[in-house]
Amino acid sequence: MNRHGIIVTPTEKMGATFNPAATCHHDGRFLLLVRSVPKGYKKIGAVNQFDDAYSSQLSLWEGNSPVTFVLVNLEALMPGKDFDRFGIEDPRITQIGDTYYICYTALAIGLAQENADDGIRIAMASTKDFKIFKKHGVIGPDRRSKAGALFKSAGKLYFMWKDEASAERTMISPAPDDFESPEAWKKLWASRSIEKDKIIVAQNNGYEDRGVEPGAPPIEINEGLLVVYSSISYDYKWTISVMLLDKNDPSKILAKTEAPLLKPKKAYELKGDVNNVVFPCGALIDKLRLYVYYGAADTVCAVASENMTKIMKSLKPFQNNPVLRNAA
Repeated sequence: MNRHGIIVTPTEKMGATFNPAATCHHDGRFLLLVRSVPKGYKKIGAVNQFDDAYSSQLSLWEGNSPVTFVLVNLEALMPGKDFDRFGIEDPRITQIGDTYYICYTALAIGLAQENADDGIRIAMASTKDFKIFKKHGVIGPDRRSKAGALFKSAGKLYFMWKDEASAERTMISPAPDDFESPEAWKKLWASRSIEKDKIIVAQNNGYEDRGVEPGAPPIEINEGLLVVYSSISYDYKWTISVMLLDKNDPSKILAKTEAPLLKPKKAYELKGDVNNVVFPCGALIDKLRLYVYYGAADTVCAVASENMTKIMKSLKPFQNNPVLRNAA
């Protein structure tokens, strides 16, 4: 992919600004909701562990092109509810009608606490104008989970998410009719075995050994649903790849890339709060180019693009090769 470089850097008050969700507003503006962490936190682990001062919020950035952005609101969506009082992380934006739905990882417990896993859930907010936001509450299952995104296909609404309760795996579940209601989601999870919702686990290929995680919400194209996703290798390198799902049965993977489209290479991707990371939360197709918006080293935002002809040529028929420890 062609790197366009860093597009968002931390402001004076921020220690990190990364993992941007992206959308094109109906008025033509390109918008990013960026995970932003105020200064004052400390790293306490070898890879990605921080103290309880590490708390994310979402800032809003806009641009007239897909590669240039300016800050609009540093405090667009702030933590404060019981379910997200320790942070709002890694948003994904899906437009349904005239409303934009933001799924995000909500932290109810500080990351440094022994029971932090009990507070990591998927929540949802919505907005029509990116000025006023409504928090709907937790919509994911009552287990450690992240990377939620809504998407429509063949007239049905689905929920893509990552299960982290045991092994990292990507899931697709049906969304309830009243998808704005946390109670409707609770009823869904209570009545459903999520084991049937697994679509892919860690792959035995050298770059997806620790897991496969949803990146941007699926994009509908003629050939199917294009999913930009994240992979984690055994030696903790985060890379970006693409898969293609069946429109009529999104649980079916038709094809995927056989190697990452983007690997940590530049200095801003190799060194930061978490080293060796390119992590996508947003993707758009504009003028037959796929733009992928990603966090680099959990510190800054960057964007890369490629023409769709090359993207489609990179997709090969999917052959499942799960890492056995995660295959169950």
